[in-house]
Amino acid sequence: MSETLRTIEILDPRSEEVPEERGLAPGFPDLRGRVVGLLENRKHHAEPFLRELEELLVNVYGAKEVIYATKFSYSAPCPQETLDSLSARCDAIIHGVVD
Repeated sequence: MSETLRTIEILDPRSEEVPEERGLAPGFPDLRGRVVGLLENRKHHAEPFLRELEELLVNVYGAKEVIYATKFSYSAPCPQETLDSLSARCDAIIHGVVD
């Protein structure tokens, strides 16, 4: 019986691009009077958790308004127009990766 040599190709799952390094955005001392965006990822428990967070942001931390947005899928990137809209309207954005 003859033996056959097989080759296995191992792929590196890391990105070939070098990510741009950025520092933290300047903060602010509190949320009073601020507009906060909540971006939901469509996982099973995301909406109830973020709706509760919305109540806390307004009633406890004094946020003026909470703008709620939803991604199409938790595994897909958020559409650029959604990000642009939130960035233009909000002082801070929380991306809720909830499961």
